[in-house]
Amino acid sequence: MHFFKNVAFGVSMGCTVFVFINLFGSWIFGNIFFKATTANFIQQAIGSIIVGLACVLPSYIYQVERLTFLLQTGIHFSITISTFIVVALFLNWLPTSSIAITILMLFFSVLLFTLVWLLFYLYNQSEVKKMNKKINELINKNNTL
Repeated sequence: MHFFKNVAFGVSMGCTVFVFINLFGSWIFGNIFFKATTANFIQQAIGSIIVGLACVLPSYIYQVERLTFLLQTGIHFSITISTFIVVALFLNWLPTSSIAITILMLFFSVLLFTLVWLLFYLYNQSEVKKMNKKINELINKNNTL
């Protein structure tokens, strides 16, 4: 059941980012921004869902305890960014007319993925601290009985 929750979370993340990018793009560039999105909406939406899944599903790598945290993070990041690049190139999310612009867009994509990963990491660290505090409280309570 946990797997299906993660799939649903990945789909919802992909769709949410898709909506926010289109809202932001239309705010900056006007309705012209929607031209590419509406021309092949289904492909754009499916691409967003695939990227969302590629961000969430590789997180199972963190359950493999024999791997170092750095290796787990590297594998997760590699799968996520590779999937993004393939989808982005296929759906023309990255302009390929200029190598400099393509590299700049890739840089911002890596920066965005890193920021999202860092936010999830900090959130999970906070949750671990709360759980450890509760465990210690339970241990201390049982020791005083």
